[in-house]
Amino acid sequence: MRKKSFILLVIFFPFVFEFCSVFYSSERPKLDFSKHIKDKSLSYELIGWDDEADRRRISYILSALQSSGKFTAVQYQNQTKADAHLQIILESSPRFKFFLGESTEPVSYLPERDPIRFGAYLLNRFLAISTVFVIPDIDRDDDYLVFRLSKKGKLEKEYRYPMESYRVFGWVSLLLMWGDDRNEWKTILAEKVSKFLGDAQDEL
Repeated sequence: MRKKSFILLVIFFPFVFEFCSVFYSSERPKLDFSKHIKDKSLSYELIGWDDEADRRRISYILSALQSSGKFTAVQYQNQTKADAHLQIILESSPRFKFFLGESTEPVSYLPERDPIRFGAYLLNRFLAISTVFVIPDIDRDDDYLVFRLSKKGKLEKEYRYPMESYRVFGWVSLLLMWGDDRNEWKTILAEKVSKFLGDAQDEL
């Protein structure tokens, strides 16, 4: 019986990741670029954007900065000539991979920081795998988007915005795909940029 279950898991496992739904759960501020004045140049550097999915998301952030109407130029690491310099940082939550995949954080990190969440994580993994993903596997990414603003080499201020989302793997996620936020990241991140520009209007 165990052998049959294992064979079924191997056969259906590649399809499980096709049935993944992503749900964004943090706040969604309104976009408003109407008060921005295009009179300063900005340089930037990227920290923590390592995965392919992260690189797609940073492209949305840079596009929002360039199209905001706030800056005369947005250039990569051109600190000497720019009026302001921005570090765009992704503070990633721990991510644990299926089966033999490597974690992006030390194995002991999550159990030490949040043992209850780690216990729920293990229980969910066990139930998902033992039911061939009829019970879905749910991954929570409680990332933060950080904008660290400096002028003339001096740190002015740091702004942190939550980007919590949930990824649901399994057969049940097929029923949830109508509400999938995967294609909303461009709008979501443009909203984060708008929020940042509003919060930093006295510094920019």
